[in-house]
Amino acid sequence: MGLLAGIRVIDLSQHGPGSRASRILADYGASVVKIERPTHRRIGEIETAASAYGGNRGMQRLRLDLQHADGRALLLRLAATADVIIEAFRPGVADRLGIGPRAVHEVNQRAVYCAITGFGQRGERARWVGHDLNYAAVTGLLAQTQPRADGGPPVPGATIGDGAGGGMHAAIAILAALHGRERTGTGTYLDVAAADGVLWLMSVMVDQHLDGGLDVGPVRLLSGNYACYNTYCCRDGKWLTVAALEQRFWQNLCTAIGAPHLVAMHEDDARQAATVAELRARFLTFDRDEWIDRLAGLDTCVAPVLTVDEVAVDPSFRERGAIRSGGTASILAGSDRDDAAATIDLVEELGLTPARIAELAASGVIEGAIG
Repeated sequence: MGLLAGIRVIDLSQHGPGSRASRILADYGASVVKIERPTHRRIGEIETAASAYGGNRGMQRLRLDLQHADGRALLLRLAATADVIIEAFRPGVADRLGIGPRAVHEVNQRAVYCAITGFGQRGERARWVGHDLNYAAVTGLLAQTQPRADGGPPVPGATIGDGAGGGMHAAIAILAALHGRERTGTGTYLDVAAADGVLWLMSVMVDQHLDGGLDVGPVRLLSGNYACYNTYCCRDGKWLTVAALEQRFWQNLCTAIGAPHLVAMHEDDARQAATVAELRARFLTFDRDEWIDRLAGLDTCVAPVLTVDEVAVDPSFRERGAIRSGGTASILAGSDRDDAAATIDLVEELGLTPARIAELAASGVIEGAIG
């Protein structure tokens, strides 16, 4: 989209929230340089970028050994040209390497330095390692979700903490810092925690608990026990969702399916089980897409439960450009540039002679990008 054209981002994260954040910034036009571990530092690691983060499309990629003094020096030369630095080391690691916010701001006062961790740079969980499921656990999200048959909390089907909690939260913070830089002329340091972002997603529940409890107000409708906010199986075994929280949408739905007598049952606690049972029986009379054709355009808050393969070819997402095309190969397309050429251009931009580039490559400090 080009809105961030001219902004250079150096991304030191390997996966998770950092890579989600740089993906967002790149999609809005920022020039992103991905710094990856060299081959000899990648033992036992899984290459996730191609499958999880858009294949690093449109990004430059450089394998750089930050355990080596020359590698760190090269990174700081690169940081001097950057607007944004993203890293996802454990607290204190970047400083020990000599590439933390203080070192970066010594060479570039205008840089926005964003450190992303699971639980933040301070607090009793700061030293904990974690992944998406852990962030969902400590913020109440798992406990608030309908339990499994064994009574335990379910495993979410999406990486909420990495994507929304960490990645989007970081991208918002970075954009705010870039805007602030226009006023102050200097960059800043951002402490972004994925768990904080998930907690923000839980704000409706937490706020309502602090204001009187979760058994009152709109949150009770999210329990899975109300007919107006539920999932229903259809004749073909596929599912649809009903989210008719407002009375007018619920009335539209009841009228459209020929059950006007259910309008009064919208928030009648005593009748919810019977209302859910009646809707389940009614939705079993037609296939999912037949129901969608009948109901979606009538202000009923009805939508299909799509599988991933259906999402990949969904015409609405394709029309909006949210998916580049209908095929998996193009969704996961790699960079538009040749990786090796992009790497050479990048290091030459920093004033390194061909002989010096060859020397650094021979010693394993730099490598060509992943092909």
